[in-house]
Amino acid sequence: MSIVVNVEIDWGKEIIKEIYSILQKHVEITKKEYGCEEFTFSIDVNNPNIIRATELWTNMNVLEDHFKTKYWEYFNSIMEKYPPKNIIVNTYDVEKIKHPLD
Repeated sequence: MSIVVNVEIDWGKEIIKEIYSILQKHVEITKKEYGCEEFTFSIDVNNPNIIRATELWTNMNVLEDHFKTKYWEYFNSIMEKYPPKNIIVNTYDVEKIKHPLD
């Protein structure tokens, strides 16, 4: 089973603009981590104050290891410097199946 994490972060447009390059770097570095199959940030088209993160990890152990990396420490410091107005995290244990249109 794989682990999917969906995160909704309400930072506001101004902060998103200010930290945009940091978000890009976070994706670039995280995608190189062992067990990370997918990691993306996107801006919600219906609410540009919201950043959404979608993550796919091979298992819970590698996700836990992600939070022990030096780069996570750095990114966490950015979260502390620019605290979101709200953050929602949902984590799922999933199995990939064939899509009906495949």
